Amino acid sequence: MIKNKLPLALIAFCCSSLMLGQTLEIDLQKAQDIALENNPQYKLAEEALSKAKAQITETRGGFLPSLSAFSQYQRAWELPTVIFDDPFSDGKIEFKMGTEHTLVYGLSFQQPIYLGGAVWNAYKMSQSGKLIAEAQLESTRQNVLLQATTAYYGLLFSKSVITVMEQAFATSNENLDQVHKIRSVGQASDFDVLRAEVQVANLKPLLISAKNNAKLAGSRLLMVLGLENNQKIIAVDSLKFVSNEFRGLALNDLYSRAIQVRSDIKIMDEQKYIMQKQVALARSALLPSLVFGTNYQFQGQRDDFGFTNNDFYKSFNSSFSLSIPLFGGFQTAGKIQQAKAGVREAEYQTDALYQAVSLEIETAYLAINEKEQSVSTQSKIIDQAAEALRLARLRYAEGLSTQLDVMNAEGALNQARMNYQQSLFDYNIAIAQLKKALNEL
Repeated sequence: MIKNKLPLALIAFCCSSLMLGQTLEIDLQKAQDIALENNPQYKLAEEALSKAKAQITETRGGFLPSLSAFSQYQRAWELPTVIFDDPFSDGKIEFKMGTEHTLVYGLSFQQPIYLGGAVWNAYKMSQSGKLIAEAQLESTRQNVLLQATTAYYGLLFSKSVITVMEQAFATSNENLDQVHKIRSVGQASDFDVLRAEVQVANLKPLLISAKNNAKLAGSRLLMVLGLENNQKIIAVDSLKFVSNEFRGLALNDLYSRAIQVRSDIKIMDEQKYIMQKQVALARSALLPSLVFGTNYQFQGQRDDFGFTNNDFYKSFNSSFSLSIPLFGGFQTAGKIQQAKAGVREAEYQTDALYQAVSLEIETAYLAINEKEQSVSTQSKIIDQAAEALRLARLRYAEGLSTQLDVMNAEGALNQARMNYQQSLFDYNIAIAQLKKALNEL
């Protein structure tokens, strides 16, 4: 289902924030809503749907009668001469026929009765066109939502990286303070102090790089949302583990759900239906057509242009026009063969699409399970690495280990924290991708 547009209050809030240059605080839902409101591809899909609806109105008009007014003026520069035998002699009689000026006006009524199914098939094709436009709009919506979700999670991940680097920087400073204290009582060497200072110094550019990456992630999110690059934006969320709503579901069940709701499958089904109607439409050229018509007109004739009401004479007639095609140079046969080939192409494309959907579902499903296990594992590793660092510091303080052991423990803890945040990011993205594959974003 296509969600309703943003409430006017939210649009007004966003616009006022842009105009005043204020900081815009957003969560995932608001990021998705703003992306839909500003995305040009989504707007194009909306206009395509409006166009498809108008095409239904156009083709429906083929069932209805047409009424038109007409008028024609004719100036005869040379009147035609009529010749026929003189019944009273062996000669010929000649005389001019008509007048120099002829003026006709009236009304014409036309009602198609049977056109070989051409109008009906065109109407059914236009209805399928509307369904295709609706499915394309939903497909575009899902793509925009996935882009917004990915960009938003990218900003959250960059924020978490900054946090990890700040924790690493703080841990290194704690280690440096410990080394200074131990050095003050003569239990640590100048080399240990130098090594700890280098460790702190090495983390400074990494922290700066993390902050720069966060700025770039913010710029990417602004681009996806269609906002100005100078707009200040703050994500109010943080990366976290969300419940895996797909746990325990079988792949076949997910595949069946996708087949029922996927926009691209709906599009392919309707395109195949249109190709079938194209065959029927091409065949309609082989069938007769019957049209009812009525003309109500007035015709006036004079040798000068001084027409008066008395110069016009009324005529009123109705007719049925039957047209039976006999031979069209095999053009219709060629069109029928092309339409049949289009049906076969649509069937092959449908088979390929089903395979692609199956692979997409399986890939996302396996990725969720893998990343979920990774999140759980990395969370435990963080606790183990933190305990290892605590023990390494105790052993170093007691002279039972070296500063290198402490630094290795620090590096392991920092890596575990980074791996945990990466796993959280990958896990959330995998869930979003599976939801998109199920048309559920």
